[in-house]
Amino acid sequence: MMEASPLLLLTLLVLTTAILRCSIHVHASSSAPPKGVSLSFPPFTSSLKCVPTSGYMASAICHAVSGQTGTQILLYSETQSVVSTRYQYASKVQLWKKGSPYAASFSTAFTVLASPVDDRTFTFGGGIAFAITPDLRVGQAGPESFGLFEVDEKTGNSLRGNATKTIAVEIDMSRNFADDPNAFVDPPIPHLGLDINSVNSVEVASLGSLESFTDRRIAVFIDYDAAKQLLEVRLQKLPKNDETTKPDKKKAKRYFSRRLRLSDYVNESSYVGFGSRVPIGDDGVYLLYDWTFSTTWVRTM
Repeated sequence: MMEASPLLLLTLLVLTTAILRCSIHVHASSSAPPKGVSLSFPPFTSSLKCVPTSGYMASAICHAVSGQTGTQILLYSETQSVVSTRYQYASKVQLWKKGSPYAASFSTAFTVLASPVDDRTFTFGGGIAFAITPDLRVGQAGPESFGLFEVDEKTGNSLRGNATKTIAVEIDMSRNFADDPNAFVDPPIPHLGLDINSVNSVEVASLGSLESFTDRRIAVFIDYDAAKQLLEVRLQKLPKNDETTKPDKKKAKRYFSRRLRLSDYVNESSYVGFGSRVPIGDDGVYLLYDWTFSTTWVRTM
């Protein structure tokens, strides 16, 4: 058997090392997590899209107004009809990636004020929800689902079937006054709920009396830990008649948490933002002061 020369062995060693380095580089690149996103409003720009029920003008629903802390979004209907509306970031955000050992954790926070006229209960126009959705389509979605999907009134489930792919955290301030006694009925208002492809919430927490909840800024904090597969929802009631106190997550009360794997319920890339049953102007308004949303990719396997 011919003995290999030192030069040949050296050449083979160099080639093997180069191949290994290339393999490691390709593996590292293919498993690298996507870059996270960070959204912050105000200013409320055209990167946020207002999509009301078909037949209604966005300019009659989403109103930019000047306040003590800058531009805010006033949500109400100039018509005499309750209107389902989306107010969402106009581009999709990636939340998970098939075959990747990484998934996105996210944190979102917003401050909103609900003001029914004369301290009355919203008749059927009170509700706003942070939502993760597959599209910006309101379609025929009624106010009972915050404009997120059409609903089977008996069960509260979406009529969009497997295409629903929606998770929402709702703040509900009006009841479903359906004529059908067998129809799905929401818990007492006001309440906080976690909706997964249905308005029959899988988690519900009372927010106390309507009087203690309305006409004051409410700060909502929603956090999802992809490694722990844990969603947590906190809420802070800020002082009435005070627009200077800043929201503080450390002072917010945790209302509920839920273990779930986000990829089981939403698309890899989804829209984020709000769905609302917008009250008519004679019934009251919603005022959205600010909104932040960010993702951080973490290893999950």
